[in-house]
Amino acid sequence: MKTRRLLSLPGARSLSILASVAALSGSPAGAQTTMTGSTTSFPSTSSSTSVTVSGALVSIKGTVSGTPENVAFSGQAKVSANVVTDPDFGTTPTVMLTIDLSGVSGVGSSSGKKYLTADQEIVRRRLAATDSVQLRFPFYASGGSAMAPRVGLASFSLSFNVNSLQLTGASGAIASP
Repeated sequence: MKTRRLLSLPGARSLSILASVAALSGSPAGAQTTMTGSTTSFPSTSSSTSVTVSGALVSIKGTVSGTPENVAFSGQAKVSANVVTDPDFGTTPTVMLTIDLSGVSGVGSSSGKKYLTADQEIVRRRLAATDSVQLRFPFYASGGSAMAPRVGLASFSLSFNVNSLQLTGASGAIASP
């Protein structure tokens, strides 16, 4: 089951251009975060709007406490940042973050059961040198019903180069909401 939700900041105007998510490859052995990036320009009526696509494969882990058991999660989250500039209006660039937790799984502390999530979130933010994002995500026991999931909290600390418009660092953790 893949869940996709669109979240936005209050007052943020909608974008007419969304770039495709950068494909992320596997992380080298021992690496905490793997970064990727590219820039694409799209013409508009009076100037050109640019979209800078960068991403990270982030090692993430932590424990969600609760009933019927605590669940220890680990794995790799894919974070893609599409930074869109709008020279027509001169506003602060907007970042469309796509956070994919499908590479993260958990193990029950008492049963040893495997727990899964296939959650993917899209979050729109204003570009800043540093940003923190917290997302609630559903998870369920492997082979169990996805209709009554438990909920965990994934937190990410992100850093951007505001001149090149690229994601330059990412770290994450999982906890109870």
